[in-house]
Amino acid sequence: MSGDPIAVVCALEIERRALAGLERPGVEIHVSGMGADAARALGERLTQRPLRAVIATGFCGALVPRLEVGSVIVAERVVHENTGDVFEADNLMLAAAEGRRGTLVSAREVARTPADRAALQGLAVDLESAALARAAREADVPFIAIRAVSDRFRDRIPDILEMLDHVGRPDRRALAVFAARHPREIRRLVRLGRSAKRAGVGMADGVGTLLTRLGV
Repeated sequence: MSGDPIAVVCALEIERRALAGLERPGVEIHVSGMGADAARALGERLTQRPLRAVIATGFCGALVPRLEVGSVIVAERVVHENTGDVFEADNLMLAAAEGRRGTLVSAREVARTPADRAALQGLAVDLESAALARAAREADVPFIAIRAVSDRFRDRIPDILEMLDHVGRPDRRALAVFAARHPREIRRLVRLGRSAKRAGVGMADGVGTLLTRLGV
């Protein structure tokens, strides 16, 4: 119903900060934590009460070379890499959303390298959207995923996941040790930080445009 809130769900604290300006009556921002299990748990909790819609958002990796950092991805469908399950976007929100349209693949793990991304078929890749889409479908809540590219097809992501907490906040001491041991990765770490900022702007613009067009 139109009086029920829209739940906007991201995985990382840095994403939540980028979205903070969108929170208002009728719009809730939630942070699930990284990965499908965390997203599924939050999605199931959220859909126990009435919602107007669930919007999955956050960063994603490009699966095609033409996408640059900050590009907004509007998922016409989300495909689960493991099961092949397909979750179609809500038609009303899809018509109102603005961005590059195509298939978003929810992968088993982070696609860190061009080879990882080349093995997946779609426009972009993430970890959490399929889990959120499943929870929304089971509760008969309209769903769409709108994400922004933080990793280009050609990029290599430093292997730093173990240095992050569940919402992506870094252990600065461990990160400093990693940089000291792997000085060639420093440039990639700097690029990762800059790309996250640009992707945050694109993500907030994409979600904000949809919310405005939905009248909230």
